[in-house]
Amino acid sequence: MTAMKAIRIHKFGGVDVLNYEEVERPTPQAGEVLVQVRAAGINPIDTSSRQYPVPITTGTKALPYTLGWDISGEVVALGEGVTRFALGDEVYGTLRFPDEAKAYSEYATAPVADIALKPRRLTHQEAAGACLSALTAWQALFEVAHLQAGQTIFILGGSGGVGHFAIQLAKWKGAKIITTTSTHNVDFVRDLGADIVVDYTQQAFPEGLGGVDIVLDTIGGEELKRAFPVVKSGGQVVTLTAHKGSKALCEQLAPHYGVSFALVMVHPSGEQMAEMASLFDAGHLKTHLDAIFSLKDVAQAHRLSEGGHIRGKIVLTIA
Repeated sequence: MTAMKAIRIHKFGGVDVLNYEEVERPTPQAGEVLVQVRAAGINPIDTSSRQYPVPITTGTKALPYTLGWDISGEVVALGEGVTRFALGDEVYGTLRFPDEAKAYSEYATAPVADIALKPRRLTHQEAAGACLSALTAWQALFEVAHLQAGQTIFILGGSGGVGHFAIQLAKWKGAKIITTTSTHNVDFVRDLGADIVVDYTQQAFPEGLGGVDIVLDTIGGEELKRAFPVVKSGGQVVTLTAHKGSKALCEQLAPHYGVSFALVMVHPSGEQMAEMASLFDAGHLKTHLDAIFSLKDVAQAHRLSEGGHIRGKIVLTIA
């Protein structure tokens, strides 16, 4: 076989279950390309899927499997019928989510519908860091909430992966942006474009805060509960945190406050990745990298991710 290195798990658990192994290099099928992966993004769903059988990602899959969904790299082989990409193209994207994508690998097959040409201004590390988080922000703001210029959006958790992209996309759209973050990240989110910053370590929501059209929740829990009263009647609460009990909370509070709510489940989209690539290249978007690790050091990356309070993204450099 033609071998490559990959990170696989054979059982669920702590970072000790992450195995740096030699496996067979995949072959692209019809409608796929083979990508030599230069960098892979790390997301909270990665660490959750390592720890236990997350229903949306691991409930029906047999062990062992390879973690990861976000890649940036170079096309090195074409499957049957592929004309959209050529050998040597640099591409990025979120692959097959929520099914197994095997991004923590030296090579990965990618459905052509899931990828786009990498933004020219970004390194592979920055591009890999953008994928699932930026895609989630895009879909939450524009597919689900239908954010419009002039609206006010309240982003709970503005300095994390999804949050820091959501601020930039909302600013590009012409919205007014309120966000929460810690003292350490106040200047960071202001620089991204937030108009009003609530330091959750220092204060409750400011008096008079209200008339919000959309809440985008990346946090859940008590912070989400406190956000409902600031949404105007007929407004929306959009949450990414269903696994933290947010669905039940929203079902309880939304009718009381006269607002609607929606849960966001991200889906791969090469078309949307291409739209965002143009925004990266035009300078409207940027990826902030909190830390970069080698593939062998994935355990350190997962420990950092699980510690929370990440500013932007964590990525793996692979080749």
